[in-house]
Amino acid sequence: MKILGISGSPRPESRSGSIKVVQRILENTGFEYELISLQGKTIGGCTGCMACADDNICKLNDDMKSMRDKIVEADAYVLSGVNYFNTLNAVMHSFLERWYQFRHRESDILWGKLAVTVSLGGANPSPPSDRLNAFCLYNAIKVIDNVQGIGAFGCCYCGYGEECKVGGHYLVNGPDCPINEDTIPDVTKDEKVMVAAEQAGKKLGDQLRSDDYSREKTTQEMMEILQAHFEA
Repeated sequence: MKILGISGSPRPESRSGSIKVVQRILENTGFEYELISLQGKTIGGCTGCMACADDNICKLNDDMKSMRDKIVEADAYVLSGVNYFNTLNAVMHSFLERWYQFRHRESDILWGKLAVTVSLGGANPSPPSDRLNAFCLYNAIKVIDNVQGIGAFGCCYCGYGEECKVGGHYLVNGPDCPINEDTIPDVTKDEKVMVAAEQAGKKLGDQLRSDDYSREKTTQEMMEILQAHFEA
């Protein structure tokens, strides 16, 4: 089995808590894995052209094309997004919108697979989790755990964060909090988050190895939840 990790943060690795949390989860699964960062990737949102309906292959020509086979071949996923304006950041949202290509004509390409979702934010890390979990549900993927943590505001790197009164750093910490190594949130220093990531990885690995897990049974479970979701 192979697990695909996607860090949806557009930040470079040196500033990305997302990459570090996804890495911690993956390395604790006990399975082969690949980690892809969407930083620097060009991925447009779904255009609704429906050209993928015949063969479940998106026809848009961007960086999503090179990742399609990896998504199809993976047995499970670790999907990470970050809080931009109280929702899932754009590049990760676009990436998951393009999973529409897998859904047509009762295609079971993704059905019954497992996932862990990760959500980070400067003040409130939870909103992206709702979107990540919803995308998984629409594809009949079962989310077996969610890891959340506080990351750094962009204000911590802009050069004006200590004095900008509408910036996240100032609003949360007030006028007397300098921006330095000690005050910039770092998930790798947050033991609670990193332990949760380690446990999520072990949980994902254990479930994939369990005799009780099968894609067929999980698909049935998720389809019942999906049906109830649309009937509500």
